[in-house]
Formats: sequence, C-alpha cells, structure tokens
Amino acid sequence: MIELSGQNQVKRSNLLAFLKDPSAFSKCIPNLESLEIKSPDEFVAKFKVEVPEEMGVTYLKNIGIKMNFTMSSNNNIVTMHGEGRSMGLKVKIDITIEVIEQEGYSLMNWKAQVDIGMLERMLGKENINKFSNDIISKLLTCVSSS
Repeated sequence: MIELSGQNQVKRSNLLAFLKDPSAFSKCIPNLESLEIKSPDEFVAKFKVEVPEEMGVTYLKNIGIKMNFTMSSNNNIVTMHGEGRSMGLKVKIDITIEVIEQEGYSLMNWKAQVDIGMLERMLGKENINKFSNDIISKLLTCVSSS
C-alpha cells in the first residue's frame, strides 16, 4: 500500500464543484483514454501510466489501467474510491480531498492510498513512488489552472 498526501493552494474558482463533477475533473487525469459517466457519482476511466526508461524495464513503456470510480461528498470533503485492473492485476485507490475556501484561492488538503498489489512488487516501491508523484504533480497542475 502506498500512501501519499499533500496540501496545495488552488486558484481555480468553484474548486469544490469542479472536483464533484466527473466530466470536469477527469480532464485532469494524465493520459486519459476514455471516460464513461454512469451516474453523477460513478464513472469508469481508462488511462495509461508511462513507465520511465530509467526504471530499466525495457519491455514495458506504459501500463494501461481501467478503473471504476465512485464519488461522494460531505460539505467541503470529496472522496473517490476506485477499483480496477491493470495487466490482469487488481488496483485500488482511495482519495480524500478537503477544500477550504480562502479569499482569492482555495486550500486543498488531500490524501491517497493506492494498492497496486503485485505491480508494486514487480516494479519496486521506489519506482512506483517516483511515477506516482509525477502523476500527482500533473494532476495538481491541471486542477490548479483556472
């Protein structure tokens, strides 16, 4: 299990509404290939994770992942739970985002728990942490742009 967390200042107006809308928020998922919105709080996303060459896994350039997500919100907190498969292996992610409105910006406190099971053992936790942080950086950059 990989645990990541952070706090970011975001200048996007209506950040909470943006995070609650799968069709808007999903545009920030790096390498998104397809999105199927099943309901206002459930969607399926198919995306790729690029495997950096320096990981030394020459036979693997990217990893395709298809995940079913459910979302819920309570006041200023949005939670997302995703389950899916990659290379025939189970993948789970739980994300909690708290939005605190400030004057001129929002403060976003987030945490994620990612369970990629055998993929972590195959690629190594250090390597997974490196490209997880890259994905999160791209995601946050997108969310932060208004």
